[in-house]
Amino acid sequence: MIIRSGRSRLGFTLIELLVVIAIIAILIALLVPSVQKVREAAARTQCSNNLKQLALAVLTYESANKRLPPAGRGYGWCRSSAAYPGDAKITNQNGLTLLLPFIDQQPVDSKLNRDQAFANTVSNTWSPTYWPAGQNPADTGGTLQGNATTNGNGIMMSLPLHVFRCPSENGDPFIPAGTAYGPGGTLTGAKTNYDFIVREWDYTRCNTWKKDGALRYMFGQNSDCSISQVTDGMSNTFMLGETTFTVYNGMCNAWGYRAWVMVGIDPAGWNASINDWNWTPGSGTPITPILGRLGSWAYPGSLHAGGCHFAMGDGTVRFVSQTIAKSRLEEMATIAGNTVANTD
Repeated sequence: MIIRSGRSRLGFTLIELLVVIAIIAILIALLVPSVQKVREAAARTQCSNNLKQLALAVLTYESANKRLPPAGRGYGWCRSSAAYPGDAKITNQNGLTLLLPFIDQQPVDSKLNRDQAFANTVSNTWSPTYWPAGQNPADTGGTLQGNATTNGNGIMMSLPLHVFRCPSENGDPFIPAGTAYGPGGTLTGAKTNYDFIVREWDYTRCNTWKKDGALRYMFGQNSDCSISQVTDGMSNTFMLGETTFTVYNGMCNAWGYRAWVMVGIDPAGWNASINDWNWTPGSGTPITPILGRLGSWAYPGSLHAGGCHFAMGDGTVRFVSQTIAKSRLEEMATIAGNTVANTD
């Protein structure tokens, strides 16, 4: 008979357990970035699809109306003058609302009254001290059509719609109430990551689009661009762009209405470039840049690394690098600049 001595081994030693934990930690550390990359790739694809859907809606609208939609109508906060008169009826509509029937949002569209105000913003509702002495904007001369807080339109302006939000966006989706950026009263506004390509100077003068000449983009206040006017070619010209919910100076656009400085997206406005997180306030002290917070309103950008999306006039969507020259962005935005630019 053989007699065995000692005890049977029932588990891991402490050292072995620590080794296993370390290996698991390493595997997790290697796996998490891969998962994040996969998620961002999926989000970026969905973002591109959202913009594609909106671009096709613009073209469907054009087929039905023989004109591209305007960037907006009835602004009550632009500077009015004899040369640039404001609209008689102030409704503050974003032209994106005209696309609702073509993006499967008929129920929302049916609840909007286009003869009434979508937001109550008029030029004398925000502080005139924004402008230097003698430079305060005159009243547009128009009349606010009803009250957005009671006519039903303002309530709809607070409704977030998935097609107007990029899945990569992590900012606050709502515009605060009680400011020159909100629809009016205690109502908040729902933001959009996508908007028409416009000249940012639309806020400085009313109805500039018809007088922009060779500098004209596809869209502007009361624009009525036809495809035949895009002589640079629809496939060569920006139609819609991407931006972020969070900006330092001003406010992101709302999908349904236009309020102070909510004109759209200008790829070549001011000193902007794609994903420009910098801004120098009036004090002259630059802000500390924060990823995801664009320097100012109307800037193009995204939370995608390296650039943002643009929809071309033919409905295709391109991801444009943040290193592209501003001059090329302007060439891609103008519709009749006698240039055929590309984003490569």
